[in-house]
Formats: sequence, C-alpha cells, structure tokens
Amino acid sequence: MNKPLVSIIIPVYNGSNFVKEAIDSALAQTYKNVEVLVINDGSCDDGKTEEIALSYGDKIRYFHKENGGVSSALNLGIREMKGEYFSWLSHDDKYTETKIEKQIQRLQSGGDVAVCSERQINSKGNYLSEPRDYIKEEQEGVVVWQEETCRVIDKTLFSGCALLIPKAVLDDVGFFDEELRYNQDFDMWMRICLKGYSWIYHNDVGVLSRVHENQVTQTRRDLFFGDSYKLGKKMIPKLAQLSDKKYNFLYLYAKHCAKYNLTENVALCKTEAKEKKLFSFGQNVTLFFVGLYGKVRPLIRKIYYAVFKKVKTQ
Repeated sequence: MNKPLVSIIIPVYNGSNFVKEAIDSALAQTYKNVEVLVINDGSCDDGKTEEIALSYGDKIRYFHKENGGVSSALNLGIREMKGEYFSWLSHDDKYTETKIEKQIQRLQSGGDVAVCSERQINSKGNYLSEPRDYIKEEQEGVVVWQEETCRVIDKTLFSGCALLIPKAVLDDVGFFDEELRYNQDFDMWMRICLKGYSWIYHNDVGVLSRVHENQVTQTRRDLFFGDSYKLGKKMIPKLAQLSDKKYNFLYLYAKHCAKYNLTENVALCKTEAKEKKLFSFGQNVTLFFVGLYGKVRPLIRKIYYAVFKKVKTQ
C-alpha cells in the first residue's frame, strides 16, 4: 500500500489546558508516516503553550507567529508542511488512534477528500453523545460534488478535524481566507465542492470534538454574523449561476441563512433568485417560517449546551 506523508497541523492560541492531549493523539496514530506541526498563533499565556510544545523536541515541528486567527495559523502550517495530505487538528480536540490510517485506506479506493465520524466530549474528556455519523451507513462511499454541496449547505455537518485533504486540492482552490475568523471552514468546504472534487465518507470515529465554554464558537458569535455577510456577498452570485431544478443550491443557502437569522443574506438570495425564477411560492413560505425559527434558535442553542455539555461519560 502507498504510504504518503500526512501533515497534521495543530493551530493553537492560549491552549495550555488541552494542547498536550491533541499532540499526544497525533503522535499516537497507527499510521506512522505523519508529521505534526504545532502553530502557536501568538499566545499570551506567559509562555505556557510554548513550553508544552517545546517539550516534545524533534517529535513535532513548532512555529510561533503573531496572532492573526486560526486561518492564518493553518495557512502557515500549509505553507510549511511537507506531506501530500493535510489534516487539521484543533488544539482542544483529539484524534482516535486509527483516524489517519482509515482515511488513507478510504482515499485509495476513491474520492478526493475523506470524512470520518466524530464524537463530542466535554472539557474533562467525558463523552457528551453517541458517535456522530455524517452519513447513513448504507450511503458510505464517494459523494459527487453536487450532492456534497447540498449537504454542506443544508447540514453544515462536520468538524474540520474530520477531514483529510490532499495538498494538491488546497493548491487548486486556495488556502483559508484570513479575513474570516469564524466561518473559514465553511468557506473552504464550499470552495472545494464548487471546484468539482468528490468526497468519501466512512462512519469510523476519528475525532473527539471538545465542547467547552471558552471556544470561539461559544464566545464570539459576533464574528459569525460578520463572516457570514462577507461570505454571502461572494458566494450567492456563484450559487445562483450553478443552481437548477435538480440542484437548487441558492434555495438551500437561503434556508441555511434563514436558520441562522442572516436576514441580509436571505434578501440577497431572493434578489438573485428572481431572474432565474429559482424559488417557488412554497419555498418562499418555507423561508419565512425558517426565519422565525432563526430568531429563537440562539436561546435553544444556549439551553442545549448548558444541559448536554454536563452529561457524564456513557
């Protein structure tokens, strides 16, 4: 079997509480042809994060940069990586031991980008849920770009750490957008989809995704709204151009935006839809009611994390 080098890139900012677990899980992979790059994004924690990273010596490759956000840290890692494949590991998450091995095996049977399953854990490492499968068992395998575009827009399912991406794909679509501080992953997956790359899914748990109160998704919702409007302006015309009756990407994106109360983006979608008559009366009604849900969703989300992040180990 071909054993290409895989680069596991760990961006970290003030991550002394979890980064050791992340590094250990990367080094413990059953697939041995890996390199681990730790990118310190200007941590200001009295050198604690750096001390942990440097303690690994030549087992990892360590880089320190001025703070610029996770996109800039990932991009530095991509520029410095030596591998044929890129794997993102957030400093507060962990890989299971066989994550890389099973994804390399899948990619050698087809598909351009591999996606594994994940399971959520809390700050203590206790499970919060059963394994989260991104696709039904009978649907495991290669998904063409049109279908995957619909899935990414409609479901926004996976953690970025669940993917294994050829470096050649990143060279083709471009690196992470450093102007985005929250939605850089959604932007990247959409660009990969719209370039025509296929995806291969498998339901083996490869990522233990940590939910805790200090992560950006919990503390900086303002970044989400700012990034989403930036994304909408550049993405909506493209989605309108590619949409048809079978794959109405624009409608799915409008519904996605309504769900998250992104009213400006919904209005832009409706404007683009008029020319091609992409939205039916029923779809416009659906957008109205999804928009109502979007207004109360933040409260529902707050209750969900308050309850489920405290669940004990299964």
